Amino acid sequence: MKKERSKKTLTVLILLTLAVIWGHSFLGKEASSEESGFVMELVTPVLEVVVGKGNVTEYLVRKLAHFTEFLLLGTELLCFFALRRDRKDALLLALTHSLFVALTDETIQIFSGRGPMIQDVWLDFSGATVGALTALAILSGQREEKTSSKDYFKEDESI
Repeated sequence: MKKERSKKTLTVLILLTLAVIWGHSFLGKEASSEESGFVMELVTPVLEVVVGKGNVTEYLVRKLAHFTEFLLLGTELLCFFALRRDRKDALLLALTHSLFVALTDETIQIFSGRGPMIQDVWLDFSGATVGALTALAILSGQREEKTSSKDYFKEDESI
């Protein structure tokens, strides 16, 4: 029951993330630039702590957005596929789907009057990879913790 609810929740989150990713790709140059400017105003104080005052550019904000959107997608996809009975292929499925989304994203930009960029596909895929590997590490740690605590209690029962 809990597993089914988790699958449904992840499905909704994945669809919302896809809507955000592809929705941004449908924006024309002007609308996209305007949106980036707005986001830049919001995140500049935080980013300046890392990159230094006056070093936050629209280019940096756009690339961080690509990476972050796909980090989220990779995390969601890995968790979704890990809920299946056969979890061994969860990482491969998450990364394959993420790559397809990244390629589709850049293809959409052809039709919105913006040029597709192969570097964005690589950046998107990198974000998805970091998200998926982080989720995999966390899930593996949780599974290991459950297993070791079961073993601990088995040893206790024999005393």
